[in-house]
Amino acid sequence: MEIVNTAFRLFAEQGYANVQMKDIAIACDISKSLLQHYFPKKIVLLSTMLNELTLSAFIYSNEQLTMLSSYQRTMIQMSFVLRMLDENPTMEHFIQDIFESPELTTEMVLVTLDWLEAIGVEGEAAMIRYALNFALSGGMAVFFKRKILRASVGMIAENIDQAFYLLLGENTEKIDQIYLSTAKYNTDYYYQQFITYLHKHATLDLSTEIKI
Repeated sequence: MEIVNTAFRLFAEQGYANVQMKDIAIACDISKSLLQHYFPKKIVLLSTMLNELTLSAFIYSNEQLTMLSSYQRTMIQMSFVLRMLDENPTMEHFIQDIFESPELTTEMVLVTLDWLEAIGVEGEAAMIRYALNFALSGGMAVFFKRKILRASVGMIAENIDQAFYLLLGENTEKIDQIYLSTAKYNTDYYYQQFITYLHKHATLDLSTEIKI
């Protein structure tokens, strides 16, 4: 994982587009040809990181929030992830690079889709995928421009959740009631638990990118 961790740090600090394979090889003190033996293209490295991060982010919910409904778990997860990005600029920079790539956005959606199905979100897979892609793409576009738009992180998270479940056929009143029921979890205490889990279980070294 040393190569992946080094590349992750470079991507997060400098931006995916500004880092070349030779830069990663130099930072890892290996030849470019050896690097390409393991990772033929730069996007393969980014894809590996994306999968590791996404799966790691779900561990807290999978172990600590199992008593809650799938609705509540998705809403809490979205709130925590957006807060983490808001408080950690290098991670936001990294995730923004992901959303600028249609291929990687699709990959994130697919990994998330597997998790949604695993926790019991109801609906046909194609419809859940459509709803997720629509809600995330629109919501994250607002998130990355939140300072210009003066939009709060909490409001953006709520809108993403609402768009997702409305597309799955739920009514606004039910969605609002479920969102209110998650309020006790959207606190510093539970958020810090989430961050601690992320640091503990992530295969990527997040010590620099995510503060505790």
